Amino acid sequence: MRVYWCDLAPLLTQPERFLGWCVSQGLSLAPYLRLDDAARHLAGAQLRRLAGADGAPPARLSISHSGALVVCARGAGPLGIDTEQVCPSTAPLPLSCLTGQECRWLAGQAQPSRAFLRLWTRKECLLKAEGGGLADLANLPCLVEGGLLRPRAGRLRLRELSILPGYVTSLCARKMGPVALRPLSLDQVFPL
Repeated sequence: MRVYWCDLAPLLTQPERFLGWCVSQGLSLAPYLRLDDAARHLAGAQLRRLAGADGAPPARLSISHSGALVVCARGAGPLGIDTEQVCPSTAPLPLSCLTGQECRWLAGQAQPSRAFLRLWTRKECLLKAEGGGLADLANLPCLVEGGLLRPRAGRLRLRELSILPGYVTSLCARKMGPVALRPLSLDQVFPL
């Protein structure tokens, strides 16, 4: 299994290269509310291409982005990936998407916001692997057992990946062998 990723932070602070790439591709940024939205969406499409979505052998892909990080997982069977940027917030956590046991686990964590994202990214990557949507959150199994995050949910295995500091990234797949992290430069993602 491979996980391709790109850090868009330099592009977001100096977007000239990205804007030049858009012009060279004949792409309009009008459909996007903000430049960072366009960069994340188009980087996801580029990672999909670079991960070999159009080539053989047939592969499953899952894409996620948050903040300046864009990730794309490629594997042979059902899989899902999700990444979230850890941002300080005083807003209450949306606990309604968690089971009672998950809420109790969260209450005992030293960093509740980060712990919530560890649960949330696992839930979202499970939904992607199973072909579900956010409306299916209530149907997911509890991901805490014995005070620990479970490494499996049914036939799917779960793993947290360390890609960039300040982000929580989770991956799930039916078969979870070694995961090859493949960083891509902005020049590879948006070549001029």
